Amino acid sequence: MKKILALLIIVTFGTIVIYSSNLNAQAVSATTLKAGYFNPKGSKAGFIFGGHYSWIVDESVDIGIAVDYFRKRYTEETSVAESVSAGGTVEKEIRTDAEFTTNILPIYGLINIKFPAGMYLDYFASGGLGYAMLFSKEQTFGENASKTNRFYSGFKWIVSTGIMYQVGSRSSFLAEVFYDGTKVSREKKDDIGAPVRYEVDLSGVGFRIGIRMGFH
Repeated sequence: MKKILALLIIVTFGTIVIYSSNLNAQAVSATTLKAGYFNPKGSKAGFIFGGHYSWIVDESVDIGIAVDYFRKRYTEETSVAESVSAGGTVEKEIRTDAEFTTNILPIYGLINIKFPAGMYLDYFASGGLGYAMLFSKEQTFGENASKTNRFYSGFKWIVSTGIMYQVGSRSSFLAEVFYDGTKVSREKKDDIGAPVRYEVDLSGVGFRIGIRMGFH
């Protein structure tokens, strides 16, 4: 099923590129870079970075390809002891019991629609469909130390809305709120009987700011 999904996404991206290239012999495009905060259900909240390259259909619509990157690293620690030096410095001995790292990498097609609100201000709404990958690492320390790496993948969809303010002849500042409805999974290996999978819910709300460079 995942192979079929991945193939459909690749075909969709290819269609977007071909269609967009044929829109105009001298294709007009825009590049957008974003950074913000994301709080997925299946992971602790953290910062998200991304960007997309889009081809302009007209003054209100553009379509393109986007890539995001989310990373969250945190540890579980235990305070072991505390001491005070002769000079009054309080020192704590802290032991790291476990370390967890989450990396999310989605790739998806995107459509943006702008709604003029003034000479320099636009509202916009976006929607995207694609494929997401989750790389999870769990490492424990001590007598029973262990290290586990897991890979999940699945269908991604995202919707967003925000404002875009023109700050230059070919640049705009933007701010958006988005909802990501992604769920990823991995199959349980060596399982006897009916197929079993592990699923992680990556849906959640986030916000980003960024800059758009190119055609307005």
